[in-house]
Amino acid sequence: MNRCPHEILLQIFGLACDDDGSTGRALSLVSRNVHELSKEFKYQSIAIVGLLRLVSFAAVLQDLQEPSRRVRHLFFSSIAQNLSGKPKRITEDLQNYRDTCDAFSKVMRIVAPTLVTCQIVFQSARMVTLIPESCPCLTDLSLVGPFPTLPGVDEAPRFPSLRSLTFSSFTDYPSCLFDDIATQAPNLQNLAFYPAQACRNFAGDLAKALNAPTSSRSAPDPHHVPRPALPNTIKQVTVQPGTEINRELRNAYCKQSVQALMERKLTYMQKNHKRCQVECVAPGRPQTSPQDTLSVWLLRSHD
Repeated sequence: MNRCPHEILLQIFGLACDDDGSTGRALSLVSRNVHELSKEFKYQSIAIVGLLRLVSFAAVLQDLQEPSRRVRHLFFSSIAQNLSGKPKRITEDLQNYRDTCDAFSKVMRIVAPTLVTCQIVFQSARMVTLIPESCPCLTDLSLVGPFPTLPGVDEAPRFPSLRSLTFSSFTDYPSCLFDDIATQAPNLQNLAFYPAQACRNFAGDLAKALNAPTSSRSAPDPHHVPRPALPNTIKQVTVQPGTEINRELRNAYCKQSVQALMERKLTYMQKNHKRCQVECVAPGRPQTSPQDTLSVWLLRSHD
């Protein structure tokens, strides 16, 4: 390895550091020379699971200088770290939520200039619709977990390079969702929604945002074409009307009725909307665990 030109080693290290951070950490222990050459790629791709690791990672990044602090691919999951097995008090949960949001904001401020792909798993509601910092290079964003009830930012972050945006494992959504997407991701091409259960008004709200009909009776007036809320750059919208419903549940009939209505509207949009492709995905299995989400992210990072 000592005879290999540094330029080639840098290319090798850049390609190798495409996992959860294990390769970068291993390279830093090989030798002093490899440590110095590979340090700019050490955190190029990183997966952080849990609040304690997030806080530690924020501290590490703050002590680093460019280019060693560059992060291009980020996975974060806010899995509760209750190692004692004892139930937590509400005050502890609230404090953990605040600490998670604070540490996450610190990390995002540092990595925002170089971030290219990002997947976030939040068990509690996020503070903002997307993520709290503008990311000029971000092309792919996946958000797992509940939406904020009242998204709060003084100035909406911008993602001019964002092409693919996915939301999953949510049961409700803010009324400003589609306006936020249009404002913050003006060049979006692929948009996907995988709710944890069917949402009664979602298909109708999506249709309004796309200026698309949900039935023959709701076909728009040909002489009046309102401006759609979502950007014209969108090529495909994928929606799954919730997961499979357990028929043994007491409210199974109500849930099935809502799901059937949502699926019917989405199917009509799929057949009749011309501006972009709307795809209705059949209801699937319950959402995967955070561990499975990480496994899927690691596979995608090698595509």
